[in-house]
Amino acid sequence: MDIIGNKFSVDFGMAKATLYIESGTSLTFTITEKGGNQEGTTETVATEMTELRPQLFMVTWKEKNGNTITQVQDYENGIIYSNWTSPAGEFTHAKGTLKRI
Repeated sequence: MDIIGNKFSVDFGMAKATLYIESGTSLTFTITEKGGNQEGTTETVATEMTELRPQLFMVTWKEKNGNTITQVQDYENGIIYSNWTSPAGEFTHAKGTLKRI
């Protein structure tokens, strides 16, 4: 499966999002739910994507609000690991599901 040009739903339990992989250097994320409340935050970010094996990528980016994100996206097994650091230095990690829409 080629991930470029496709959309994926992400569910971390405490948050849900949609990822649109525009290219190997750009993605748009939309946070659809956070803490049980509906959201609609959307941002297009410049990314670095490293293929670790077929269908397994490490993806990194920095958001406008200063959050830095590192994700391991496993498309073969439908699992996503996300680690992010806020501008204040708070570190958060989560594991969730990853499904093509």
